[in-house]
Amino acid sequence: MNTIRFTLIFAILSSIFSLSVHADAEKQEEAKTIFITGANRGLGLEFATQYAAAGYHVIGSARSPERATELKAIGAEVVKLDVTSEEDIAALAEALKGRKIDILINNAGYFGPVGLGEKGRPTIENLTREEMTDCINVNTLGPIFVTQGLLPNLKLSKSPKIINVSTRSSILSQRDKSAWGYSVSKTALNMATKCMHTNLKKQGFIVIALAPGHNKTDMGTDRAKMEPEESIGEIIPLIDGLKPNQSGRFWYYDGSELPW
Repeated sequence: MNTIRFTLIFAILSSIFSLSVHADAEKQEEAKTIFITGANRGLGLEFATQYAAAGYHVIGSARSPERATELKAIGAEVVKLDVTSEEDIAALAEALKGRKIDILINNAGYFGPVGLGEKGRPTIENLTREEMTDCINVNTLGPIFVTQGLLPNLKLSKSPKIINVSTRSSILSQRDKSAWGYSVSKTALNMATKCMHTNLKKQGFIVIALAPGHNKTDMGTDRAKMEPEESIGEIIPLIDGLKPNQSGRFWYYDGSELPW
């Protein structure tokens, strides 16, 4: 009798344990992973902070991971990445091989030098090839080749999304184009977004360009009217709610569509 009772109890406990393990596995499977470039400060850090708080596994890149103390403090996985380095991108792809990424935010950006010409911005008279090349390498080619390197990871997701952080100053109808390197390179990023969408839409990808607004960051300066937590707080529901028919388009942080 005791043996039967023991066997019954053991079977019940085993069943409970099995269900618990299965539930944990399902929970782990459902957990989403987001990769954010330039996540150690500014908008990238705010993206990381809010997504971590929402339960995402956050992988954030920094050129100098040892200095990314705030990113580490929120529990993010920190990886080394200079988006202009083919070696870094290849090493990253190898390190993350076989791991699912649900959302890629190509956030790392470079404004270019200031202090030249009118209003502290370059003009055609003092523009340099080096300045233009630096902006294009970071703002245009960086997102293209980081995306290329992480495509195998994104393809493991059931609903992969690529968010290319752009700017309203990339819009061709905008009159003020004095930020030469930044504006030109971000306009090129918009075209890269359209190309990504065309290449990847049949594989279930959603790809958008996104203008986060003028925020108080190192790049945006204190002249900006908006705090990063306000902007990112509106962007995250926008990203989470994206539908396939919204892919290949240009969105503002408040959910309104922008012209190219």
